[in-house]
Amino acid sequence: MPNILYFLFIFSLSIISTQASSSMLPDDNIDDTQALKELILNTAENSELVIEQPGIYDICSAIIFRNISNIVISAKKGVVLRKCEKFDGEYILAFYNSRFITIEGFTFEGLTKDTVNYVWGEQGILFAGSSDISVRDNQFFNFGDAAIRATSSHLSSYDAPINSFRVKITNNYFENITQVTTTHPWNNNFGGTHDITVENNIFEGLKGSLKFASVKPVSKGLIKYNTFKNTKGTAIELTYYSDVKIIANTFVDTDKFILNAYPNKPSSVTTPFNWGNIYFTHNSIIRSKGGIRIQSDVTNELIDDKYVRGIYINNNHFLNIDMTVYPEKKYWDLINLFSRGGKSYVFSTIKNNTYNLLPEVNFVKKTSGFIEKNNTLLTPKSD
Repeated sequence: MPNILYFLFIFSLSIISTQASSSMLPDDNIDDTQALKELILNTAENSELVIEQPGIYDICSAIIFRNISNIVISAKKGVVLRKCEKFDGEYILAFYNSRFITIEGFTFEGLTKDTVNYVWGEQGILFAGSSDISVRDNQFFNFGDAAIRATSSHLSSYDAPINSFRVKITNNYFENITQVTTTHPWNNNFGGTHDITVENNIFEGLKGSLKFASVKPVSKGLIKYNTFKNTKGTAIELTYYSDVKIIANTFVDTDKFILNAYPNKPSSVTTPFNWGNIYFTHNSIIRSKGGIRIQSDVTNELIDDKYVRGIYINNNHFLNIDMTVYPEKKYWDLINLFSRGGKSYVFSTIKNNTYNLLPEVNFVKKTSGFIEKNNTLLTPKSD
């Protein structure tokens, strides 16, 4: 035991702070791209770079890193990394084949102030083929595409379909962004991120989704203690992800679905694989135009197992879901479970939920493979 304590003490002493040099000054309207890049590249492993001076730092082109590891990049309160109007590239920061990277304390500002339309390619931070990543205690504003993208990549030294691991996105504030996602556009040979946690964040005015999606088998996601407010899109999308726990989140005023889980499009998938074990538990949904939508299969999907196993929708509160996301009233159920016949559900439950029903809305569209019990309809008290 004494030897372990000694090791931890020595390790903690190796974490040192470096103040930004005079070549990188806030509020001077001068491009800080190269200065910030050099500061990060000159930060030794097991060290911390701290940007001390508050103010706006102008980033005019993408800052790209490859093969860096074991550093903390942090900022004191009030440090803003803002894209220049004529920004060159997609991401403010992009990390390839990197590991043990922490980013904390920054405000990131994009260019898309439009609160309705997407601007594909206008993005914040990329982690590609990287592992052991932490993004915490930051703020993200006005990104037309992904504020954060964590995904697998052909540029990783680990040549496997999944080479992005252990990403934590915690205690951040997101406003007017399109998505936080595990997707990528480059090819169909690489999937998403194994073991991704999104916890204790606030999403305000999300135009798209928090999206866990993959074209290769991948598992383990945790979405916990987040608040989604005034969501323009679907709050959470899952595409071919397994072992995902969505626990104790709050959703207020959502324009589309709370959760939409479905297979990826067949043209993107080269081999059949299975998905399941989705837990949606202890969440609170208040005012939404859509509820939960699960689709087991799609036309022309490659299938080897005829079942989606383990969908658990338990212990949630549904209040004032009007289902007007669907123009056709035949779909006006808080929980819609679809199958095109290629796959069915098994070992799944809908239980211990409380809900109210607005006019012409039902609770669940029944399907085989689910046990439905102990759900409580809330009825208004009569005078």
